[in-house]
Amino acid sequence: MTNFKVFLVFSFIANHAFFTKVDCEKSLVPALYVFGDSGFDNGNNNNLNTIAKVNTYPYGIDFNNQSTGRFTNGKTYADLIAIKLRLPLPPPYLGLSGSEGYQVTTGINYASGACGILNDSRVGECLSLDKQIEYFTSSVTNDLPKLFGRKDYMRQHLSKSIYLIGIGSNDYSLNYFKNESMKPEEFADYLIEQLSRKIKTLYDLGARKFIVGSVNQLGCSPRVFCNETMNQIVKPYSEKLQTKTQHLQKQLSGSIFISINSFNFFNEIKNAPKKYGFTNISKPCYEEGITLCANRKEYYFWDKHGHTTEAALKIYADDSFSGSKLCFPMNIEKLALSDLR
Repeated sequence: MTNFKVFLVFSFIANHAFFTKVDCEKSLVPALYVFGDSGFDNGNNNNLNTIAKVNTYPYGIDFNNQSTGRFTNGKTYADLIAIKLRLPLPPPYLGLSGSEGYQVTTGINYASGACGILNDSRVGECLSLDKQIEYFTSSVTNDLPKLFGRKDYMRQHLSKSIYLIGIGSNDYSLNYFKNESMKPEEFADYLIEQLSRKIKTLYDLGARKFIVGSVNQLGCSPRVFCNETMNQIVKPYSEKLQTKTQHLQKQLSGSIFISINSFNFFNEIKNAPKKYGFTNISKPCYEEGITLCANRKEYYFWDKHGHTTEAALKIYADDSFSGSKLCFPMNIEKLALSDLR
């Protein structure tokens, strides 16, 4: 077996490691479908021609000590939400063979690092949001019908599942900041309108329960901690996203939307890091070729690119799932248990 095939086998096993842990409990929703960038990517970029891949040590050091392609030391936010929903971890779409694709009923991860909402927000080969939705369309039209047979069964599956979307940071870091051709307010409006159109495509395919994440404080990363000018440029996106998702809910019959405002929540962590267990919120735990911190739970940032540690992601996952600070107008647990109108 070649090294590449060995890697795929281990990746698939690692991604499905939680099947046995959740089988004994009924999941809160049928499936979790994930769309996003490096914050959610769990191995798709391993199969692409790009420098934006992290299938090397110490990435994954706290994920069964297996570098599956996650841009952190352990589980991603999407992984943590899947576990809270009592679901297996959604496998990466590009890591599935043709036969595996139509055997997965509990969700798939289409996220891709170094890509964005806009097709020209990218580094090398990656899956833009359009491409991710194209692959999801293939899952709905080619794979799921083989599993469910009857269309009404499949419609019920899709309508009760949750669709987690976390993308947009690269549209700023790899696009807007390099060519500020619009005012920040105008670009935020444009970006959100493009995102809305793509969400409507998911809706037309059967999606009804949406979680949409905002862009983080990009000015607060290990490289530029903390550039408030950059933060103020990004801030309108987070402010406008909440309003837009509620407009979409009114517009798209039977849909339920919640927005996650991580931009504002980071201020709480930044102002009281010890309260959240952090001793360092400005420097990365891991610096390539230089150092790996001794206690990863005490660091907010995992690497110099601004990816966060599993410890930080757990804080976001805990509050957004059952808390009251991050999500509007309800948390993810209430979304999962909500009956569609």
